[in-house]
Amino acid sequence: MPEPLRYSRLWWGLGAGLLSVILIVSLWPLAEQQDAPPHSDKVLHAMTFAFLFIWFAGLAERGRRWQVFTGLLVYGLLMEVLQSLTPYRHMSVGDFLADAAGLGAGWLLCLAGLGGWAVRVEASLLAANKIGPDS
Repeated sequence: MPEPLRYSRLWWGLGAGLLSVILIVSLWPLAEQQDAPPHSDKVLHAMTFAFLFIWFAGLAERGRRWQVFTGLLVYGLLMEVLQSLTPYRHMSVGDFLADAAGLGAGWLLCLAGLGGWAVRVEASLLAANKIGPDS
């Protein structure tokens, strides 16, 4: 069993802040983006959800990755539904599929070594802050 996080509340709080900011930005009226390459928004969706999966999978126990995946998938669906309720945004199946693809990519990156990042970050920070051999 991995070592528990010393600053778990901080990490989860930052994650909640990320989710809040992403939700606000996703509901904000869009400026005209005439120079954006086609489907660049799908790449942004996938990258965002890959990052979110890595973040939360790094905080949760390894056996709870399905719950992280499912929770973030529901979050992506909720964003699309909320966008459909605004007069300036719309629901997009393509965006939702890009979210799901990003979650899958994030899971693969966790398997490749990014999972458990928070434990490693805390260990590095705590080791760097030690003053003497017995501190």
